[in-house]
Amino acid sequence: MRWVFFTLIIIFFGLVIADSLGTFNTKPYDEIPHGDHVHYVPKNRDPNVSISQFPTQPPGPGEQITPQGRIVRVE
Repeated sequence: MRWVFFTLIIIFFGLVIADSLGTFNTKPYDEIPHGDHVHYVPKNRDPNVSISQFPTQPPGPGEQITPQGRIVRVE
């Protein structure tokens, strides 16, 4: 019985760690906390562009964030 408990604890913490690493995030962008607000940064962001250049609002329906930080319409 003790092994079952420890196995469940290990599975639970494994899922918590996987979730914190964004494994279950299906959005094409990540939410990056920056002070008292959040920046929405695409997963394929240009590493030469500062986080502060990315929008503080998520893209709307039919929109996406470019690697340089602009929100554009998807056709």
